[in-house]
Amino acid sequence: MVVSLYAIRRYVGTIVTYLIVLVAVTIAVFPLYWVVSTSLKYGVDALASPPILFPTRLTLENYRSAFGEQGMGRYMSNSLIISVASTVGSVLFASLAAYALSKTFLSYAVRQGMLAWVLLTRMFPPVTLLIPYYVIVRRVGLSDTHLGLTLTYMAYDMPFAIWLMVGFFQELPADIERAAVVDGCGMWQRFRLVVLPLTLPGMAVAAIFSFIGAWNEFLFASMLTSNVAKTLPVVISSYIGDKFLRWGEMSALGSAMVIPVLVFSLFAQRYLVRGLTFGAVKG
Repeated sequence: MVVSLYAIRRYVGTIVTYLIVLVAVTIAVFPLYWVVSTSLKYGVDALASPPILFPTRLTLENYRSAFGEQGMGRYMSNSLIISVASTVGSVLFASLAAYALSKTFLSYAVRQGMLAWVLLTRMFPPVTLLIPYYVIVRRVGLSDTHLGLTLTYMAYDMPFAIWLMVGFFQELPADIERAAVVDGCGMWQRFRLVVLPLTLPGMAVAAIFSFIGAWNEFLFASMLTSNVAKTLPVVISSYIGDKFLRWGEMSALGSAMVIPVLVFSLFAQRYLVRGLTFGAVKG
């Protein structure tokens, strides 16, 4: 009787666990489903009340209208170029800074002070830095350019990447670098050939967050660009007017913007599950 009661409790617990997971997944996935379904609806169905959860009439007109607009290819390439460039720059310079701050090249007080200063730069809301960024970018002649927006995203993403990667560098066994020194490797060779390959999981996480942040960023892009370097989030905002809301086109572009993030995340995911330092040092 005790065994059967235990089995019943375990069975009920399993059912409850699956129900909780199902509810959590539904809450997480439903916004994406709603955006994709709205992009496939006719205009009258998108504005229907009550909302149509499962549309029976589908159309690709919203995609044709959105991607058929003049300059859309340039805006897409702008988003991709700026996001990739800022991600590469952020991860590269953050890895150099994190490596220096995780080792004993500097005193402990200096390293902790610099880490605190780096963290302080991320404590301000982005809108408080918008006017100084705008003035600086205008003064140096980088307004409405790829380089201006790329440097802005790098400056904003690097503090998070530095703090994230410091932990990975600190957990790297010191014996690995000592072995590289015995083999005659200099500092740059140790960093490039030994340390970086072993900290790829940390770099992958930093790259994913940096790419998503740059790809979806709207505030700085709306203020620092006008036409030449305009990105997709700014284009989507143009579908909102005082007398209209083009839900279909906004949903179509929003659905398309998810694809590069998914592709990039899937590409970087393989580095997240590799225990590169497991068993590297024994004894």
